[in-house]
Amino acid sequence: MPIKMKELPETERPYEKLEQYGEKTLTNAELIAIIIKTGTKEETAIGLAQKILKLNNTKDDNLNFLRDITVEEFMKIKGIGKIKAIQLKAVCEIAIKRIQ
Repeated sequence: MPIKMKELPETERPYEKLEQYGEKTLTNAELIAIIIKTGTKEETAIGLAQKILKLNNTKDDNLNFLRDITVEEFMKIKGIGKIKAIQLKAVCEIAIKRIQ
């Protein structure tokens, strides 16, 4: 059974880390974990975020690949349901519109 977020030291929890040190200190997985909020009984939100990052076929470190992932593709990851998939797509669209 994976470690629960509450069991992590506060300095390792994404929300607390962002609050204390700023958003630039977070890993991509930690940023995505904040968006998806919760994990499952078997997987933390960070674990789910790491699975999302594995969908990156370009192997670079940016998150541009997320805009091409469909809701259905996100939902193929156990623990990512329709609501979490839609939240991810919405955040991607906000980011795209922010850049334009």
